[in-house]
Amino acid sequence: MTFGRRPLQASEEIQMAPLIDIVFITLVFFMTTYAYSTLESEIDIVLPTANTAVRSERLQGEIYINLKNDGKIVLNDRELTIPELQEVLNRVAEYFPGGSVIIRGDRQAALGQAIAILNCCKNADIPNVSFAALKEEPEQKP
Repeated sequence: MTFGRRPLQASEEIQMAPLIDIVFITLVFFMTTYAYSTLESEIDIVLPTANTAVRSERLQGEIYINLKNDGKIVLNDRELTIPELQEVLNRVAEYFPGGSVIIRGDRQAALGQAIAILNCCKNADIPNVSFAALKEEPEQKP
């Protein structure tokens, strides 16, 4: 039997370097996620309304094509012509088979441009195409 003092143990300290690394990685993750989620919604497009509109979750391989009221097609903050859009959609169909396209068209946009976008999707064999709309607010009766 030993009678005596136990050796003092060093107190455990929190290591600051790994903690700071984790905080910065988390910060970068949230910043990039926010940047990509707001990229499509920053374009000044007034979406049409529909009483059957539903909010959907973003999927892998899904792209948003923005159609402005002056007929310009915008994808990832870049204006595209119809042939350029066709090239992009062909690449999307190649790398993400079964991907989908959501067309965010301004309510004042020309129908001809929307049909041209649909035609590009058909030529690229992208079957899942939908239009974005806002949920229609019920009318208030006085």
